[in-house]
Amino acid sequence: MQSRNFTLFSIFCMSAKFKFLYYLTTMVVGILFLVEVGSAKEHGTHDAHKRHSTSSLNVMLHTEPQTVQAGTPTTLTFHLTDAKGEPVTDLMVHHARVLHVLVVSENLQIIGHIHPEDFESRDIMMELEGMYTVHFTFPAAGKYILAVDVITADAEFAEYLYVAVAGEEKLTDTVQDFRREKVVFGYTDEGGDRYTKAVSLTDGEGASTYQAKMEAPDRIKAGEMVHITYHFSQDGKPLTDLVPFLDAPMHFAIVSTRLDGIVHTHGTVPGSEDTGKMMRKDPHTGHKMKKAPTIGHQHQGSTPEKFGPTVMLMTTFPEAGVYQIFGQLKHGDQILWPSFMVEVTE
Repeated sequence: MQSRNFTLFSIFCMSAKFKFLYYLTTMVVGILFLVEVGSAKEHGTHDAHKRHSTSSLNVMLHTEPQTVQAGTPTTLTFHLTDAKGEPVTDLMVHHARVLHVLVVSENLQIIGHIHPEDFESRDIMMELEGMYTVHFTFPAAGKYILAVDVITADAEFAEYLYVAVAGEEKLTDTVQDFRREKVVFGYTDEGGDRYTKAVSLTDGEGASTYQAKMEAPDRIKAGEMVHITYHFSQDGKPLTDLVPFLDAPMHFAIVSTRLDGIVHTHGTVPGSEDTGKMMRKDPHTGHKMKKAPTIGHQHQGSTPEKFGPTVMLMTTFPEAGVYQIFGQLKHGDQILWPSFMVEVTE
């Protein structure tokens, strides 16, 4: 009897142990399941953040001082947000900079090309909030157009804004100049492909002089690709030792007298792989003067360490009118700013 009772008691104890182990196992499995689900949700959220698409870009400009005065250094802060109002912070470096700012006066005589990296006061913490700052001194009172040019992981964007500058010294009237050969000035690089000052096409204050010749068709038609060739020399000798500037043979800012947008595009070295790619591109890609999600990043390949004396521009003008083609390239430590005006017909 005692032996039987012991056996039953043992069986009861074993059954209780199994139940305890069963419940314990079930609880552990449940906890692990919840942990895995939470981890998966967190991972999924992280992946969703990575896959977030920047479908649009909004740009707001803040100036300090609020009223921009000619001759007074001005801080320009661009606040970048997406369609949901969230700050855009995932800018990719393109042409050696995260953000390009082009400044052009309404008389098409003053040009600037600046970036946040050009200044020691660059604030990375502000950029984490989608705010990017540059500094510029507008030399004369009047209207200026500013183009902001960025690339995210999803797309490339170009937006433009206008700035009204006050002051006694006014911008001169627009002068139409269709010469194809000019003396152009070189300005000494401030270091690292930087030149943060305004450049005037008429002040002749450069540190060096060069000769530039532009060859273009006699008639340029709107909507059709045009090949424009530049030749550079100094003291009558062709320049064969031009060097890349901001990862391109030459930068261009193309602006019409309507001041209705800026095309920021890049030149190629004739005979290079880049030129072949450009020849095969859709001629209407990336040349819109109006606000658009894409604009003019044509230079995608590699630039020779030295080249010249010829650089080629291939572009399409969207409408008839008069355009100023501002150029920017480098020779030694000199940054050249050749500029030529063209008329485009229907």
